[in-house]
Amino acid sequence: MAIQCEIYKPSGDQIPDRGILSETIHKNDHTALVVMHIAPGEELNEHSSKFPVWIQTIEGRGILKTPTEEHEMLPGNWIYLDPSEEHAVHPVSDQILRFALVIMK
Repeated sequence: MAIQCEIYKPSGDQIPDRGILSETIHKNDHTALVVMHIAPGEELNEHSSKFPVWIQTIEGRGILKTPTEEHEMLPGNWIYLDPSEEHAVHPVSDQILRFALVIMK
């Protein structure tokens, strides 16, 4: 079965001036597609997923930091995380950081 999902830019009243907005676009028994919106000056503190994750930056610039390295997040870039890999994310500009997560269960 094919599933089509649309990732759109939220309207102005939905984009956080402060804080973090997480939107689940699709979820089933095998995968989840989540879009994160991180306002400038905010940070996703160190955490991990028990599943493998692919991340694609949609808009803005950021840094994804693991215990051993840093990855620059630029529009179009993809980053892969192994299950249980600790990481933190923060924007590095005055623009919102938007990225999609494909979580493989």
